[in-house]
Amino acid sequence: MHNAVRQRAKTAFIIVCWNNQDLLPECLASIKAQTNTSHKVIIVDNASHDASVEVARKEMPEAEIIEEKENHGFAKGNNIAIQKALEDEEVGYIALLNTDARIESTWLEILTDFCVSKPQAACMQGTTLDYYNHDVIDSTHIFISRNGQGTQGNWRNISQTEFGPKKVFGVNAAACLITRKFIEAQPFGTELFDELMFMYLEDVDLAARATTMGWDNYLVPGARALHMGSASSGKNPGFSLYYTFRNNSALLLKNLPFRMVLAMTPAILKGDLDTIATLRHRGQNKATRMVIKGRLVGLLRLPLYWKKIRALRRARSVPYEYLWYLMQRGY
Repeated sequence: MHNAVRQRAKTAFIIVCWNNQDLLPECLASIKAQTNTSHKVIIVDNASHDASVEVARKEMPEAEIIEEKENHGFAKGNNIAIQKALEDEEVGYIALLNTDARIESTWLEILTDFCVSKPQAACMQGTTLDYYNHDVIDSTHIFISRNGQGTQGNWRNISQTEFGPKKVFGVNAAACLITRKFIEAQPFGTELFDELMFMYLEDVDLAARATTMGWDNYLVPGARALHMGSASSGKNPGFSLYYTFRNNSALLLKNLPFRMVLAMTPAILKGDLDTIATLRHRGQNKATRMVIKGRLVGLLRLPLYWKKIRALRRARSVPYEYLWYLMQRGY
């Protein structure tokens, strides 16, 4: 796609929904309020048991709704919609928006204007604030920290100051923009998000892939979003802990040099033990079991990722030292 066309490129908003009928009206209203942009909306419903599909049709009849017969999770749900969106050659950007997130009216305009001058841009976000308290930051970026954990940049910090523009390790998929150019350049074709992960850490995995391949992710000032956080999956903390710890080993071994992961192993083990100790102290025995089970199952599943690990080793183009630097605070 030529630069002149890319400047006028359409954006496809993608929403993955699972039993979110109460959240959809406000989420969709924030998309309809976007200014000075050309965009379409694709909603993937992951076999909701409530009236999510009916609500979506009522609130945004022009949206394309893909009704799945089973819950594919965040990763495959988004991949289905992204593949559909890219059938339209006018689409140059994919905007991901969680059902529990809302964006200000200039969000898309600011991000797409910024992107025009950044030919190696992969993903972008603005400052995402807590939905319930706009003085509290939900996320400015994401990164793999030096203890191996997926980390939200500036999470729960209180600030009235906009950060950026700043090149960051990665962006939070609750409200972000991804370029078509990067999607087509990364090595896994239509599987942008790793479907083996199902959900949790898949946006950190994507961030690490872009960064290690030499693409750029940005925090862009002014493009504000609001996020409730874990409105669907957060109802079951054991579920989220299981998938986070299950996916962590693959996240690290896929994207980081092996010698780096080896050097980080003592810190990773300490983090696991500290989490287990904290949960046991709180009497959360089920959650404790989910952490242990998730880590063990994740290690046993590593052979499933071998082809992807090899592909990313071939695609990696940034030095060890640069990655280690970014893993201190994400920028």
